[in-house]
Amino acid sequence: MSFESAWESVWNRIGLTDAVARAALQRASELAQVPDGEPVISQDATDDSVYLLLDGEMRVGVLARSGQDVWVSYLEPGAMFGEMAALTGDPRTTEITASKDSVVARITGEDFLALIEAHGQIGLALSRMLAARMHATTRRMFELSALSTTGRIYAELLRMSRSSDEGGTRIISPIPSFKEIGDRVAAARETVSRTVSRLAERGLIQRGDDHIELIDPEQLSRLEDTM
Repeated sequence: MSFESAWESVWNRIGLTDAVARAALQRASELAQVPDGEPVISQDATDDSVYLLLDGEMRVGVLARSGQDVWVSYLEPGAMFGEMAALTGDPRTTEITASKDSVVARITGEDFLALIEAHGQIGLALSRMLAARMHATTRRMFELSALSTTGRIYAELLRMSRSSDEGGTRIISPIPSFKEIGDRVAAARETVSRTVSRLAERGLIQRGDDHIELIDPEQLSRLEDTM
């Protein structure tokens, strides 16, 4: 991916259409390569930089007192992260690590706050992003409390998928590991494996070389609500 198209994915993802605001945000950014497995943000750290993910993928987790690394979410190209420390001045609450080789744009907290004050559309884009994040968190909290493990797996498969070119079916590509799906829904890898196998036996999903196809997403959605 070229940096031009990478920046375009950022603008589309955060909904920033003002060319002047785009240029100001880009000028304030410093690009950095992040190898797979390297942390970008450490939990409890006191730095306040804000990041834009131009390429790659980030894993967001929380380290429990027991030492367990609890999965929170994955970030895809176009995502903004780290803004809470800049807004509140509080230490970091999550551990964000590259789950593949990535490229990020870093903005100091001071510069980010100045950009918000100077460009109203950046503040509006940030508000929308935070609202969407809160909505997604609320949805996951509901699923954890109201759905069975099987229902949560169905819901996650639907969430990870995108419409196929033919329409009607949905595609998950690249194929995630059973452990990754389990981390997302607080389920054991073995439970995910059994659930996916049963869906395949029922003809609801089909596995290709590099993708999983959800044959009947509407039925899978109905099953999710009954679990």
